[in-house]
Amino acid sequence: MEAGLYKREITFDYPALAGWRWPTVDIVGQRPGPRLAIIAGVHVNETSSIEAVIRLQRALDPAKLKGRVSIIPIVNLPAVPLRSQYVCPLDDKNINFSFPGRPDGTFSEAIAYALLNDWAHDAECFADLHGGDLCEEVSHFMVVQRTGDADFDRRNLEIAQCFDAQIIASIDPSHMDHPARSVTGRAKRGQYAAFAEAGRIGLIEEAHVAYHFEGLLRLLHNLGMTDNAPPKQREAVIITRYHWVPGPIDGFYRYHVEPGQKVAKGTLMATAENTYGETIAQVTAPEDGHILWRITHALSPKDSFIIGLGTKD
Repeated sequence: MEAGLYKREITFDYPALAGWRWPTVDIVGQRPGPRLAIIAGVHVNETSSIEAVIRLQRALDPAKLKGRVSIIPIVNLPAVPLRSQYVCPLDDKNINFSFPGRPDGTFSEAIAYALLNDWAHDAECFADLHGGDLCEEVSHFMVVQRTGDADFDRRNLEIAQCFDAQIIASIDPSHMDHPARSVTGRAKRGQYAAFAEAGRIGLIEEAHVAYHFEGLLRLLHNLGMTDNAPPKQREAVIITRYHWVPGPIDGFYRYHVEPGQKVAKGTLMATAENTYGETIAQVTAPEDGHILWRITHALSPKDSFIIGLGTKD
């Protein structure tokens, strides 16, 4: 492709994806270089990430770019009419935990497979942007898949550190044994990826958009595709265990912690009440750690996840 900005729609030749067309953008630089593939909208209410990739399209100048940037702003197209949280309404599965996918699978499995094996198969790096569905608030954090290969893991961590994160969750190689996030699917292929979280309750807010947008600019610079990048303001805390904390009872939950907050073992994180305002349960931190995210909706059923907690081995 010659240098320039190209807008088009693409399709994938898998049964579950028949009839769907994804709007995409390619920004091709005048000088040779690597390819960065970027997706957003795996969860369609996480609008800070979608806004960031729209902003990136306007910011990149092909005359100053080395290589190629490819963008799919919204992956989960079937979820748009319903504003569906987390899942694709065609199969009730979460695309986010469907990688590496299957070519003969359901919509979520097939699009996960198509993204890795067709659309981004030759990309030097794959960036997957998330953050802040309708009932949640998340810290500025990254997820990195450890593989046990020291050189690969070091480089993957360097990529994550391009984003000005509060926390980096470096997750165990055991995640590679099961369907998981795109960063895990890429690691199984021996390919690098960035997985970014920032946002809350479906809102477009500048601090969260800037986290994604400026992180992508630093990633482009790190890959040698641009000459400049904005400075970082902090160094992330690296955690190695990611706990999904469930609510112990049906209740009206009042939260006592905020995303990004450091907590000690035993810290009161949430209180559950009944509809008479009586306390019926408490949720405390099982270990010292950092709050990755929390649910914002007060009503939660028993065993639904209400807090993400990152800790160290």
